[in-house]
Amino acid sequence: MSDTARRLFPAKVRPWLGAVLISFSGVWVRLADVEVARSAFLRGAYALPVIAVLVAVARRRSVDARLVPWVLPWALAGGVLLGIDLVAWHAAIEIVGAGLGTVLPNMQVVFVGLAGVLFFRERPPVGFWIALPIVLSGIWILSVVGRPVLTDGSVPLGVLYGVVAAITYAGALVLLRVSRGRQPRAPSVAFLFSLTVGATVAMGAAAASQGVAAPAGWPADGWLLLLALGSQVVGWLLLTSSIHLLPAAATSVALLLQPVLALVWGRVLLGEPLGFPQVGGAAVVLLGVAIAHRSIAGTQVRPLPPAPTANP
Repeated sequence: MSDTARRLFPAKVRPWLGAVLISFSGVWVRLADVEVARSAFLRGAYALPVIAVLVAVARRRSVDARLVPWVLPWALAGGVLLGIDLVAWHAAIEIVGAGLGTVLPNMQVVFVGLAGVLFFRERPPVGFWIALPIVLSGIWILSVVGRPVLTDGSVPLGVLYGVVAAITYAGALVLLRVSRGRQPRAPSVAFLFSLTVGATVAMGAAAASQGVAAPAGWPADGWLLLLALGSQVVGWLLLTSSIHLLPAAATSVALLLQPVLALVWGRVLLGEPLGFPQVGGAAVVLLGVAIAHRSIAGTQVRPLPPAPTANP
């Protein structure tokens, strides 16, 4: 991020702006109204050239271009999981709507915590374990009382897609963490580029297998461009460039603002069904996510092994 951008958008407001932009993602997906694999693939394909330009600029400004690599292998692998996450998430949106479809993937906080226990030998505080049954209860409530956007849509299937999105998103974040540990001096845009390349390849394979890898046509492409540039590029750069500079409490609220706003936009802009039972189920999920996030934020993170001296 340039010095001018930092002055216009100080660190304390960037995560909030990023969360607001990303909260519209489900709305853009619904308005595009194209096949799941096509919408997922095109958001990556339209975002990739812009991020590539940002990486090229960062390389030219760097005193050593090797500090701004084009491809970070671990982040690239994380991008493949991110691609699976986005396809599953778009499928959830198609069935249960932009609001509930966006709430469910935020459970990644819980799965990231479990990955820390299993792979990094971390010991989250008791609050994390309290959050687990709360989140699972919220998932059950949404599966039972949720209402589909599609006339013949299966709510349990839509919720399942949301859970798959959360698990694969958590895997992508774990691999991103490993990548950051091995190349800590690389800028955020380099990690975002590698993630987007991996995701676009995975989503492109899904789209090609269904014969829907071509542009969608107007106005669908306009909504997907908004999704790619507003959420995938600007929104995530605002978040990743500053969220680590805020206190844990502010970080938790900023992250939870996105799914809450997604519920509001889904109801107000798209007229999605949202009664008290659905709000209650979403609130239970978000309560568990908030408790888990606050618990994990206070956990001592174990250092990762040093990177090899010779990177491929």
